[in-house]
Amino acid sequence: MHTGDPSTEALEGYIPFPPDRVEAYRDSGWWRDLTFHDVLDRAADSRPEHPAVIGPHRTLSYRALTENSRRIAAGLEDLGISTHDRVVFQLPNCSEFVEAFFACSRIGAIPVMVLPRHREAEVRHVIDLVDAVGYLTAGDRDDSGFDYLDLIDSVRNDYSTLDHTIAVDAGEPDRSGWTGFDRLRESRIDGPDESVDPTDPGVMLLSGGTTGMPKGIPRTHNDYVFQWERMADAVDFADDWVAFPSVPIGHNASLCCVVGTTVWSGGTLAVEPQLKPASLMALIERVGGNYSLPMPTQIIDILEHPDLDEYELSSLEVLVSGGQKVPPRAVYETAERWGVGFCNIFGMAEGPLICTRPDDDLEIQATTVGRPIAPEADEVRIVDLDRDTDLPPGEAGELAVRGPGYFTGYFRNPGENDNNFDGAGWLYTEDIVAVRPDGNFEVYGRIKDTIIRGGETIYAPGVEDALVEHPSVANVAVVGKPDERLGERPFAYVEPPEGVESPTLHELQNFLDDRGMAVFKRPEGLEVLEELPRTGVGKIDKTALEDRVDEASLSDT
Repeated sequence: MHTGDPSTEALEGYIPFPPDRVEAYRDSGWWRDLTFHDVLDRAADSRPEHPAVIGPHRTLSYRALTENSRRIAAGLEDLGISTHDRVVFQLPNCSEFVEAFFACSRIGAIPVMVLPRHREAEVRHVIDLVDAVGYLTAGDRDDSGFDYLDLIDSVRNDYSTLDHTIAVDAGEPDRSGWTGFDRLRESRIDGPDESVDPTDPGVMLLSGGTTGMPKGIPRTHNDYVFQWERMADAVDFADDWVAFPSVPIGHNASLCCVVGTTVWSGGTLAVEPQLKPASLMALIERVGGNYSLPMPTQIIDILEHPDLDEYELSSLEVLVSGGQKVPPRAVYETAERWGVGFCNIFGMAEGPLICTRPDDDLEIQATTVGRPIAPEADEVRIVDLDRDTDLPPGEAGELAVRGPGYFTGYFRNPGENDNNFDGAGWLYTEDIVAVRPDGNFEVYGRIKDTIIRGGETIYAPGVEDALVEHPSVANVAVVGKPDERLGERPFAYVEPPEGVESPTLHELQNFLDDRGMAVFKRPEGLEVLEELPRTGVGKIDKTALEDRVDEASLSDT
């Protein structure tokens, strides 16, 4: 039996699950000791001809996906890639991503998820952090507007470990230094036959924060598969559903909650590289899409799209959304228009997944993020900001978690681990939450979203939640503007709906006054932007706004 202690030189800097927790999670049945490819093979055994992946370039049955992943695994093995080696993935949403992901699982290699919008600074940081031996990226087949091959060609010689670069559509035959992905798919099918430890890392996610360089988040086969199963249960995933990632496929929101959940359930995954509203609506209509996890901004963009009524989207069954506050009107409008069950979610690549269920009351779906997906297994505490006192229900504090679906430490980052973990293995998330009397969680934002004005604490997301209900506000971000006398003052950045007159600061202050919000919480400055800055996965980029606010004026603009 595996010990859960992969103490090899290759994984220096990885913090494994302690043996006592490994044993407890196995004994409880929460960990099934299934690798990612075990889950795929199980689906292929039960429904070999069922469509596994539908893409713009190919459709694969479960049998074909399984066979292709075996061939690609053999090809990777022939290149010299083996257990614990890190291979960076930087791909759009495509079938090749899915094939390669399960191929890496078969040989125990660890895919590292770099997002399509990452550029040289992030790429260099990640290659160096993980000592990547391989890099898998895309040519110009899907008209991305960026040359990923040139990016890697410009940096590869600076890293002695980076021996293998693999391209999906290199754009020209036999491009020097690149292995074509199609060549891997043509490898032998008789291998590999590796024994992969499900307590080892099976994927390396990246932190989704907007400050500094991303941190490496190792997820084991066991803890990630546990979440695939529990997410499928939470959304009541049906095996005849067609699910589609609405954000980059290597982001945890897609990889865990859509890709993994779909394969666990034996459903069909539809992939579309262009993630704009029109492309996603066309995909839903074309494949009869039932389930996805878009960002709130994507839902609003679809609801406000001028051609919305031209698309047939009635196949939608369940939408999951989070990453930032979901405007309640988005929940009510999607439920009214398509009758969807809405899963309002709070999630992190580090593991926490809390969400409403499709059959919850609409008010719960619109105003809370529900309950943990595995309430009988997830250990959850809410503590004061000193992290020394557990708070009672109803009081807001920092979320702390531990359990079979949470990671155990950032890769090669002892400083962050010291800051965010205690000796008993509890992860302190830096998120402010509270539990309502009915057991549903409310999220107030990150600790860094806390504005201290003259000694008064303001949770910026609470102000944003109120402001986004104003008819002249489509999206809003409230940040703290440094102030010599008071420390900080709340400042609002507003994106109005298209064709709607911009609000004034006085209008917004009066709007909050009518809703009984304390005076000290109301924005004291306003800037209206045509579009708020976004991160690579569509979240509002508060770091960019915090950089901008230093020069902003505390007056009605």
